[in-house]
Amino acid sequence: MLIKKALLLTSIVLLLAGCSSSKMVTVNVQEDSLTVNTSTVSSTAAAGQDMKTSSEAVKTTISTTKKTVVAPVSTSIAKEVSIPAEVQWPVLFASQAPLTNWDALHEEACEEASMIMAVKYFKKLPLNNNIMEEEIQRLVKWETDNGYGVDLNAEEIVRVMADYFGFNVKISREVNADQIKYELSNGNLIIIPAAGRDLHNPNFKAPGPIYHMLVIKGYNSSQFITNDPGTRKGNGYRYDYAALIGATHDWNQKLTQQGVMSEENMRLGDKVMIIASRP
Repeated sequence: MLIKKALLLTSIVLLLAGCSSSKMVTVNVQEDSLTVNTSTVSSTAAAGQDMKTSSEAVKTTISTTKKTVVAPVSTSIAKEVSIPAEVQWPVLFASQAPLTNWDALHEEACEEASMIMAVKYFKKLPLNNNIMEEEIQRLVKWETDNGYGVDLNAEEIVRVMADYFGFNVKISREVNADQIKYELSNGNLIIIPAAGRDLHNPNFKAPGPIYHMLVIKGYNSSQFITNDPGTRKGNGYRYDYAALIGATHDWNQKLTQQGVMSEENMRLGDKVMIIASRP
């Protein structure tokens, strides 16, 4: 009888091992240690969310389906982590022209709007169109007073986030779908600098911006879920993995010609992303 029980337990263990191995994928994550919290995450949208219609309400989505991931770390030691199949964080949205005034200032305010959305989310502060307008005006004035130009690259975003918002973010050159999903599953947000016209967003005024910036707040099986401030329809706007990663390029002042960036030079910008974490 004991022998039969032992054989039965062995069969169950082998069966479970076979099931889990079929979900294994590989992620190249450049970190010293990897820990993903796969427990249930509960988030409450900040005040001001009631301004959204029910169809626009942002919900936190954590799929119960998990993927097992083998992630090599910088020490070449692989560790297994589990990430949700889908994630969507409740980041409040307002466009870079929240009062629909698309003047010269607001046409260039995608960087400011992206930073504001990320900071408001992590600090659990309200955000609506009026608040976004006030915040953009204050931030642009501060940037002008402190010698920043119209377009901010990733390194300048890091400095502004630290000096103006008192908020530390970091730059990563590991820009791929698995890395972005890993960061998002850890509760982080991603700010992406992009060659705007390569995004092919039909809601942009043609031909679209040469340079653009947006926030990635989630993902599903094939798309990144973003807050794209370049359009009033940008709340939860979805880009295919390849489309968004392919368009990711940083602004490089050295590539401008007499202060003007061409589409071709914009595509030569470094492929980087900005990782924003909860303080």
